[in-house]
Amino acid sequence: MKAILTSLPLFLLLLAQTSNASNRFATSPKCHTLLKLVPRGGKTSTAQPLDKKPAALSAITEGLKNTLASGLAAACSKTILAPFDTIKTVQQDVKGGTSLTLVQAARKICARPGGVSNLYAGLGVSVLGSMPSVGLYFGVYSYCKRIISPFFITCFGSERSDSKTSWCSDNALQTFSIALSAAIGNTIASFSRVPYEVVKQSLQTGQYSSTLEALSKMWRMGGMRSFFPLGSISIQMVRDIPYAIFTLLSYEYIKENWVLKMSVEDPNNRWLRDMIAGATAGGIGSYLTNPFDVIKTRLQTTDVSGVYGGSITKCAMSVLEEGGPAAFLRGSVPRLMHKIPANGAFFVFYEFFRRLLHVE
Repeated sequence: MKAILTSLPLFLLLLAQTSNASNRFATSPKCHTLLKLVPRGGKTSTAQPLDKKPAALSAITEGLKNTLASGLAAACSKTILAPFDTIKTVQQDVKGGTSLTLVQAARKICARPGGVSNLYAGLGVSVLGSMPSVGLYFGVYSYCKRIISPFFITCFGSERSDSKTSWCSDNALQTFSIALSAAIGNTIASFSRVPYEVVKQSLQTGQYSSTLEALSKMWRMGGMRSFFPLGSISIQMVRDIPYAIFTLLSYEYIKENWVLKMSVEDPNNRWLRDMIAGATAGGIGSYLTNPFDVIKTRLQTTDVSGVYGGSITKCAMSVLEEGGPAAFLRGSVPRLMHKIPANGAFFVFYEFFRRLLHVE
């Protein structure tokens, strides 16, 4: 936690420096001479000047628009696929050497008072919590990407003023910019994500019958500490930052090299390509980070009583002793069944709201 707080000023310093550099570049004569080719009905492209609006102001505007678009998209996708998220949590929360199958976990959930409605346990908390969290994440990501990318290209890429040759390709710099922006966005968003994740998973595992009961009992039991169990922020970041990097790198690559190119030929099916790109990216990110998700679930549902002392290593060793390496894949099937369509739906809604809000 101390290391996280120490690193935040560095992020802010980087943003300040890159914002200043981007502003200098955006207002320079060199930037104003850059041209953007806009296809006109299959004919020869017509050159138009790039937007001369200062980079920082444009980045803030686009960041706010992305915040709203992603928040609305998160609410839509969370609602559609909540049952798979509940099944995943129950599978990961089982202690011992045995694991529940998808059907067994579903039956266990439905056997509680309330029946099938338990599959939607924690949905209200999830939707209300994810909207500001996801909105903050994508808003910061969008802002950082629009600031950092031109800064890196100007300083190290093809736009360097002191040399005609760059030591690093623009594509590599763009990839690094996306990864860094995703990491910064999720670092900030992780703090706001922990409380609602803790409450949601407590409801999904059947510890409480309602959101009001969960909130009141957790508060009486440990106050604010109940919503931030030991190690919960650390493991949230350990899972979310790699997930964000893998998912957004995959999505941006697929979007740039397939979605946008194919949409020129067939603009009518853009929504389907957005769905495929989002689903593929979500599947890659989810599977590669499932071991971290197992540890996160344990720390946020079990370690309220201090079983692991907030230690990620102790929790990981406990999971390993219980079921070997395969234990880290617990819940991966329902997680993929949730994340693949959820990301597909999310990015369809996300791109729809982006177009609705005229995001560049």
